[in-house]
Amino acid sequence: MMEQQADEVRDSEQEQFAALLEDSFERVQPRRGEVLEATILSIGDNDMVVDLDGKRDGIVPPKDLDLVDEKYLSDLIVGDTIPVLVMKDSARNEGVTVSLKKGLEQQDWLRAEEYLSSEEVFDAEVIDVNRGGILVEFGRLRGFVPNSHLTSVPSGMQRDRFREAKEELISKDLSLTVIEVNQRRRRLILSERAASRQKREKLLQELAEGDIRTGIVRNVVDFGAFVDLGGVDGLIHISELDWDYVEHPSKVLSVGDEVEVYVLSVDRDRQRIGLSRKRVIPASTVDPSMDAEPEADVEAEAEAKVEETTEVEAEAEVETEVEADVETETEAETEQEAV
Repeated sequence: MMEQQADEVRDSEQEQFAALLEDSFERVQPRRGEVLEATILSIGDNDMVVDLDGKRDGIVPPKDLDLVDEKYLSDLIVGDTIPVLVMKDSARNEGVTVSLKKGLEQQDWLRAEEYLSSEEVFDAEVIDVNRGGILVEFGRLRGFVPNSHLTSVPSGMQRDRFREAKEELISKDLSLTVIEVNQRRRRLILSERAASRQKREKLLQELAEGDIRTGIVRNVVDFGAFVDLGGVDGLIHISELDWDYVEHPSKVLSVGDEVEVYVLSVDRDRQRIGLSRKRVIPASTVDPSMDAEPEADVEAEAEAKVEETTEVEAEAEVETEVEADVETETEAETEQEAV
């Protein structure tokens, strides 16, 4: 009698243990669409086997590997950790079908979300153009920059010349920031204009009187020269071009020249910077570090204010223009979905 009761208890415990195992298996079963960090167990000629959770293997099929960059694959070894996306549920004793390509893409979508939150500026290579804007490489994804968010191409051109100017950007890097991420619709929208604004604001905060910087001459006018310091323009008044008398700024500088300048003043509220060229030129009788302001020039100030106001107004249009330009992105989205 006692032996029978012991057998019954033992059978009950075994059933409970089996139920616990079954419940544990169901609880950790990889779900379709889930992204997991997997460890490579083996790399074959046509597939790859990965460990998903210490209990199940994942199989990366040949067709998926064919879509992954060859250079990336060649650098992988057994033991490496890679992101994979679960493509198909499996029975308990079968491998789970996973995608390395989509796992890598998911990492890029997450990175895009981080850039959107942080408003970080990054560089991306232009790979193609279409009617609505340009396409850039963003990891394994393609980002779209609408025409109204480009600053590398002047607006107001005729249609054919405008497209040619965009095509000249192919293979070049642009500084961009993320302004929209919609993974469901595979939309990654970027802006060069917003990135320029952020770089300008950062530079204005960093600049200080007495700094010596290198810039590019962007415009030469009667009263001086405007110099791009890397996102924000400063004015070298004609009186600060040289220690000697200067008849006209064009006698000293030309558009496109690289010039070293001394920062005389920084007005962050009005976004205006006073520069001097002569204070970085050796002069035996003058101390180049002396604190002095450029001579006042009403015309110069008016011109600087016009340029700054025009730029600010253009930036104010960023938010309102996004929706209109995004409607022109059909070509970009079609290409993105095909990737």
